Amino acid sequence: MKYEEAIEFIEAASLFGSKLGLENIRYLLDLLGNPQDDIKFVHVAGTNGKGSVCSYITRVLMEAGYRTGLFTSPYLEKFTERIQVDLINIPDDKLIEYVVLLKEKIGIMIEAGQNHPTFFELNTAISMLYFRDMKCDIAVLETGLGGRLDSTNIIKDPIVSVITAIGLDHTAILGDTIPQIAYEKAGIIKPSRPVVVYGDNPDEAIEVFRNFAGKINSSVIIADMDGISNIINTETGYSFDYKNIHDIKISLLGRHQIKNAVTSLEALNVIGENGFNISEDDIKRGLEKTKWPGRVEILQIKPTILCDATHNPHGAAVLRKTLEERFDTREIVYVMGVMKDKDYNSMAALVLHDAKAVITVRPNWHRALDAAELLETVRIYCKNSYAGDTIEEGLKKALEIAGSDGVICTFGSLYYIADVKKFVRERLSGTQGID
Repeated sequence: MKYEEAIEFIEAASLFGSKLGLENIRYLLDLLGNPQDDIKFVHVAGTNGKGSVCSYITRVLMEAGYRTGLFTSPYLEKFTERIQVDLINIPDDKLIEYVVLLKEKIGIMIEAGQNHPTFFELNTAISMLYFRDMKCDIAVLETGLGGRLDSTNIIKDPIVSVITAIGLDHTAILGDTIPQIAYEKAGIIKPSRPVVVYGDNPDEAIEVFRNFAGKINSSVIIADMDGISNIINTETGYSFDYKNIHDIKISLLGRHQIKNAVTSLEALNVIGENGFNISEDDIKRGLEKTKWPGRVEILQIKPTILCDATHNPHGAAVLRKTLEERFDTREIVYVMGVMKDKDYNSMAALVLHDAKAVITVRPNWHRALDAAELLETVRIYCKNSYAGDTIEEGLKKALEIAGSDGVICTFGSLYYIADVKKFVRERLSGTQGID
């Protein structure tokens, strides 16, 4: 089997849809010898900030000398980004090896009358096999959708569960109120195991977490946002104090990343209390070294081009605050592409009201909204708007309007960030950029 054939097999499972529930993944992992039972986990759920928190925790654990698995989704440029050990993608040959094994086990499942595993269930199973075979000291798991019925919730006893910022997203599946969504995220809390919660969540969400945890004898640790002090903008990020730790530095843009960092720090404290030796120096080095692509990521300095994975109103509000903080005196040209099922009207209202111009594009994904249809909404907030025939044409139009000293911000979906990065690499390779 070739790498392309392995990816084709995994992606073909998308035809079986997205089925919430644990019966199928439990059956599959049992056929594989339950590799998840040999691994220690940190489990992370939430609407926004999951990936950043997973990355912060992973980098600090690496600085402390631990072999650390990381499972996240979706990927930006290559499928193997989803499954990493010490921030190195799973090798192509290992992925092929596991796909061959999975094909055999799926045959057994089908003969037994079980459903074919979904795309995300296959990814989950591969990550468990790889983390076990690599003898990871610990693995950090990001949920795919929700938490309670997400296939990653097959794990039994994480060292700590973490719930990041909660907002309205995937409302057709998870519910259309904050308490309903919070309940689904709370499903990752395990009996007698602590949960760390992002402290700026709505009170009604935190009440759900406390009630859920109380019924299963789990302690709730709320990241103390009032414990953050002495915030200073640096050229590449921020420095700040948290409680009794001084001069913490991070390199991710947006003040919300400070809050994600202290949420991670509280989780690391729990991990340290459970047999892992993590020093303050490990924490400081790890947080400062953390990078997370596609989160207010600067791709080019002149002109300034940045991309952000924002795809819901909560994230759009955070993006807007970050842009105001970093580029408040500069006009911004936006490139926006979204999925059909997202609340793109609210996103546009939050971000675009004083845009210099907006170019709409259609991400290369089956659920993407047509650029011309998005343009109808965007023009409510910015009259100087255009639809790009392709992502490349849209970016060229944005460059034309922004000029050499301008700012271009692409946002709305993870699914076209790879195309934006490719454009910057190929078209603007002679200008100054950031690695």
